[in-house]
Amino acid sequence: MTSSIQIPVTLRPSLMKATWLFLVCSLFVACGIWMVSEGNTIGYFCAGFFALGLPIFALQFHPKSAYLHLAEEGFTYCSLFRAYTVRWEHVREFAVITVGRNRMVAWDFTPNHPMTGRISAISKSIAGHEAALPDTYGMKPQELVELMESLRQRYVQKQDT
Repeated sequence: MTSSIQIPVTLRPSLMKATWLFLVCSLFVACGIWMVSEGNTIGYFCAGFFALGLPIFALQFHPKSAYLHLAEEGFTYCSLFRAYTVRWEHVREFAVITVGRNRMVAWDFTPNHPMTGRISAISKSIAGHEAALPDTYGMKPQELVELMESLRQRYVQKQDT
């Protein structure tokens, strides 16, 4: 898998998950409206709460809202239009972690990373690693770890020479 990917490359999350969550929110909004029509005032809360999820999941369909860009210098991941760039030399190693029922790609920063601090410490206390990707971008977590680790090793070695 790793040898077949040409760098730079941009990976995108599966739209199936966003579609499913959008439909579930829509169903709960409809149920809330039905509850209100039946005289149950808790339906306002139900419809309102799940209506908040509709624009969030709808935004996932925009191509610039979520992605993972892999390049020689490092990687950039984006979630809800907020992008974060990490250089390969600032990553110690990648690992698969499990948080709840989600399997995620996580990493720890090297000591020379400029932005280690409180957020990294909180993340490490919760998940055992300082940072994690919000998605696996259509890949299995272990495959993505292997790809990113091979890129990290290749490009950190290239910089050292």
